[in-house]
Amino acid sequence: MFQLTKTASEGFYIKIMRFLLSACFLAVPLMFFTDLTSNPFTIQSVLLYIVLACMYGVSAARFLRAGHINFTRTFFDLAFIIYIVACLVSWLSAVSAAPQYMRQTLFYNFLDFGSLLLVIALGAYVISKNVVFSGVIESKTNYILLFIVWGGLWFLLPQLKTNFPGESFFAKVFDWYGLLLWGVGLWLGTRVLSKLTQENVLVLSFVACALACMYGVFQGFGLDILWPFDMNQFASKAFSTFGNPNFLSSFVVMLLPALLVYYLRTESRKDICVYGFLVLVYLFYLSFSLCRSCWIAAGAGLLMMWMFGTLRSLIWQRKARVFWLVVLALAVTYLPAFLQSTRASVVHRVTEMTQVKPGNMNLQISRDQIFTSLHQRLFMWDVSKEIFLHTPVMGAGLGNFQTAFARTQPQTLLKHPQLRELKTTTNSPHNEFFFQAAQGGIVGLGLFLFMFMVLFLEVRDFAARKKEGDKKQLLQALFCGILAMLTDNMLNISLHTMVPAFIFWWIVGAEVSGVGRAETNVEVSANPLTKTTALAMIALCVGIIVWQAVVLSSQFYAFRGQKFLAKKDYIQAQKDLTASLKLYPANTEAGFRLGNILLSQTHYKDALSAFEKSMSAAAYYDQVYYHAALAALGAKDTAKSIRYLRETLRLDPFNLQAYETLGQLVRADVIYADDDTLGILQKGTDIFPYDTSLWHALGDIYLKRGEKEYAKTTYKKALTIDTLDKSLLRRLTKLYEKGEETPEVLSQAQELQKYYDQVNKIQGTSRSKLKKLREDLEQYIQKYPDDANGPILLARYFMLMGNDIKSKELLEEVLAKQPDNLSANLALASLLQQAEDKEAAKKYLQNALFYYPENSTATRRLERLESK
Repeated sequence: MFQLTKTASEGFYIKIMRFLLSACFLAVPLMFFTDLTSNPFTIQSVLLYIVLACMYGVSAARFLRAGHINFTRTFFDLAFIIYIVACLVSWLSAVSAAPQYMRQTLFYNFLDFGSLLLVIALGAYVISKNVVFSGVIESKTNYILLFIVWGGLWFLLPQLKTNFPGESFFAKVFDWYGLLLWGVGLWLGTRVLSKLTQENVLVLSFVACALACMYGVFQGFGLDILWPFDMNQFASKAFSTFGNPNFLSSFVVMLLPALLVYYLRTESRKDICVYGFLVLVYLFYLSFSLCRSCWIAAGAGLLMMWMFGTLRSLIWQRKARVFWLVVLALAVTYLPAFLQSTRASVVHRVTEMTQVKPGNMNLQISRDQIFTSLHQRLFMWDVSKEIFLHTPVMGAGLGNFQTAFARTQPQTLLKHPQLRELKTTTNSPHNEFFFQAAQGGIVGLGLFLFMFMVLFLEVRDFAARKKEGDKKQLLQALFCGILAMLTDNMLNISLHTMVPAFIFWWIVGAEVSGVGRAETNVEVSANPLTKTTALAMIALCVGIIVWQAVVLSSQFYAFRGQKFLAKKDYIQAQKDLTASLKLYPANTEAGFRLGNILLSQTHYKDALSAFEKSMSAAAYYDQVYYHAALAALGAKDTAKSIRYLRETLRLDPFNLQAYETLGQLVRADVIYADDDTLGILQKGTDIFPYDTSLWHALGDIYLKRGEKEYAKTTYKKALTIDTLDKSLLRRLTKLYEKGEETPEVLSQAQELQKYYDQVNKIQGTSRSKLKKLREDLEQYIQKYPDDANGPILLARYFMLMGNDIKSKELLEEVLAKQPDNLSANLALASLLQQAEDKEAAKKYLQNALFYYPENSTATRRLERLESK
């Protein structure tokens, strides 16, 4: 298809293909418009889709003109196609089993994440396996040096940039100097690909990766000249042009083994210096990126290189060269740990690993032992396991992991409530095996493993039958890069990000075409069926281009609206967000922000419409449901508000405000008090036992339904938990008629509330009465050891008597047994605040807010403390 080694035999279509490939491997990784969209890598994804679509369109057009086309068929094709078919079947199965309101979300899931496999992965593989592996490593270091100079010219952009006024798309994108540089860069890229071989494509990849790494290193030193405003959401990490340090680090990990072969194979001193410099740049960036999974992956790739006898003999053959490279590599790798500007971050990332111990590698841990980097992954893996167990054969379906995760994670959170801060929305669990099992079930995981087992066996066979040479060594190095990427994705998500995924599947295609011995060229001739297929392919490519243009426009308007929102220009923000949502309803962030603007302006019906449009495309987003419920409440649509509140609580069972709102609505109109709603409210009282408003609402609902015994049971449970609640005591007392046997909790609450009144009137009380009050409280604690309110009240007694030490001891004992006790947390925070221990007081107020989000008392006190 693209097997071309002589420039003289080029046709018009191959020239276009070379240009598109240079754009794919140079422009896509380096394109970076952070002032265009909120996510820096959005522009990369859009450009990659468009370039791939153009490649397929050019191939189809060439076929229609020439009347034939050749394809390379390899041993890997059948396994890959079966895997893709299984993924498609899993999505269709999920759609057929899903309720009607979920199907639009599943469609957008397919567009956003399923297309990664069907367009990016499949496209990269098919094109790559049709590019020839010549077996000759040419010297391209002159071009590499020119590219380094070209990269340096970008530092003049702030001085030479054409600054058009306004916030329009054209003003943000167009620039004469930038256009000139991109023209020169793409021309150089096509020159590198003058012979369209895998070896030359790798050189272009080395260049793009090195330039991105250099930019990242400058960012690590605080020299972000191209984008001088503060936009680094990764704090001290160098994210470069990939928008996330993990993605570029994965890019480095894949290419590093092949780059080392280029370095070891060359005889020219100039080439040795250039390739050695690129290796050092890669390693320097890996240190700056602080991505620990990539450090492990790089180690795995280098270890695998040593395992291949051919590469090991090459290393021994060049041992002097390797020695000096290792010395310099160690120096640049450890350099960030000794620089003042980066030392703290590097040391912190390394020392954090000491928190990983066999004893805490599980979810059964206390809140203060949580190591987010570890336990976030353990949490996601546990949720993924539950998704797999729910649909073990076909999984949740292609692209549906994010939706399945959001709807499954409440189960794990309810089993481990101390992990509620780890609640997240993700499209991957940071482990490829768990991802494949959750998304594709046994079938998907089995086929995924089978694919790479087939590749491994073919590489092993190739190593046994082929002689020494550039091709064998380079192919083995590429396989090491594949293995390193898979190792990285046992803890990372880069296989599900456009540019790293494209490079990975390109390398797989190159490996397959290089090591396979049963490849055959299949010629397809023009006939009515094939011509129709080609025309359909062109139409599909046009559709992809239009789709991506719509996505980019939607993202542009959404980000511009976000900026207007920050300036409090709500009218213009509303216009842009509305335009964004109309263009692409799956832009949930735009819909969510638009709905909130309308909600703040009391345009409840319009806000509800915006939220509903968003939730139809993202049925996994609990906050959209919650705000839609508030909008419906403002629009006086109680039924819809209750329905959305219930959906909110299914997705987020720890939303206290949603429980309280739901309780108030159902208490006002018990016609909505069905078993499902009552079950949800009952779950709320279990999760938030010290929020008495939920108990009051639930008891009142039972009374209005005429279920007096259920009301009694509810009030009894509530009073057992909060024996100091006088309202609960009165309500429960009224429910018992004269002569009816009353529960012991009534007399218990009456006794403690009597002591509570005495403690509040302690000023001016005689010494003997104070002694008697203390004895009474101590006797109460002995009599009712399970009632935490006894020790809390005694602690208050000691605090008023000036014995803060004893008061603190009692409160700490309560919290050791009941860390979620709201009264104890607030009381201890108040005691520590009086002792002027602000940090400790903040800790307990934050603890109260962890268990009872937005609690008004804790929030006010914390705000006062932080303002001082």
